[in-house]
Amino acid sequence: MTRRMRCLALTAAICTTLAMSGGCGDSAPETQAEDSPQTEPTRDVVVLSPEAISRNGIQLAQATNHPISDLVEAPAEVQLDPDRVAHVSPLVPGQLRRVDFSIGAQVQRGQQLAVLRSVELGQARAEQRRARAMLEVAEANFARQQRLRSDGISSQRSFLEAQLRRAEAVAQRDAARARLLVFGLHGGRGPDMPIVAPIGGTIIERHATQGENVAADDVLFVIADTAKVWVVGRAYERDMPKLRLGAHARLTLQSQPERSWEGTVSFLAPVVDETTRTLAVRTELDNDDGTLRPGLFGRLQISVGEPQLVVTVPQVAVQQLRGDAVVFVPGDEANSFRAQRVTTGRRTGELVEIRSGLEAGSQVVVAGAFLLKSQLMTSEFGEEE
Repeated sequence: MTRRMRCLALTAAICTTLAMSGGCGDSAPETQAEDSPQTEPTRDVVVLSPEAISRNGIQLAQATNHPISDLVEAPAEVQLDPDRVAHVSPLVPGQLRRVDFSIGAQVQRGQQLAVLRSVELGQARAEQRRARAMLEVAEANFARQQRLRSDGISSQRSFLEAQLRRAEAVAQRDAARARLLVFGLHGGRGPDMPIVAPIGGTIIERHATQGENVAADDVLFVIADTAKVWVVGRAYERDMPKLRLGAHARLTLQSQPERSWEGTVSFLAPVVDETTRTLAVRTELDNDDGTLRPGLFGRLQISVGEPQLVVTVPQVAVQQLRGDAVVFVPGDEANSFRAQRVTTGRRTGELVEIRSGLEAGSQVVVAGAFLLKSQLMTSEFGEEE
């Protein structure tokens, strides 16, 4: 501020003081504040035309009393259900002649995933054919000895030897068959073997390359059925005594905070994790649309204690304005809406508890609240300019 401006400001202040005491020129007639009230525009009111209200689908509903239980919150992670995961191995060494599917492919139980060529498998199949042939010969010889024995031509010793060879042939046939069953096969010819999916689901890992030599215990594919997943929360020590099997649980994800999934507690770990000092709490959720991807993080809210009736509104009715939670209620004028500050609490499903600032039965905007907030903020920006 320049020296000239400071002098002008000082002069104005002195004149103002003198005016209040009757100096600095003719005094104006005294006027009481209450004789000419000044009404400042309210910052938190939005006025819309009836057409705008209808066009934007703004709707009102009453705040209601709804039963809500106390909640225990725990960080949680979506995990695969181990009973719905399969690791596919060839069970016999060989070379991969063909690989039919890649990561992400959907497969059905029993569907061929790859073709393996194995010398060991070829030998096992040849041994089975040999065992079958030996059994046929032993069966025929035993039948012949039976006829000769009946006619009194064959000796007892020849009959017993034929019976023994038949039993040995049966044993060899069964051993060859069992060896193929270990490989997951019942028959076939040659050294080629199809590797099939033991369950239906999605291939989430693939370690198979055409032409690669693999061992019997190599994992070629990992298949997961994600139609149902685990959600494992980590409850802190102070919350452990409150937890019960069968308690209602609600999951929200960091990646999709606007959605939630409901379930019940199906498992409480019998021991506390030594590193984190937390208790594993598990719920199982349906995942038909595949949204719950294993590895996602979120929060698990578990209901504890008896439900209490509290004032609630839909979560979409609550907006954040200047760092405060607000709901929009009808204003004093027609077609006006006022931002009412509230204190929120527990959440259940699509509802949120209102601890203060609103009573049950009050009218609240439940559709279009975000639009009203945007309109209010736009007006504020205009005033600042």
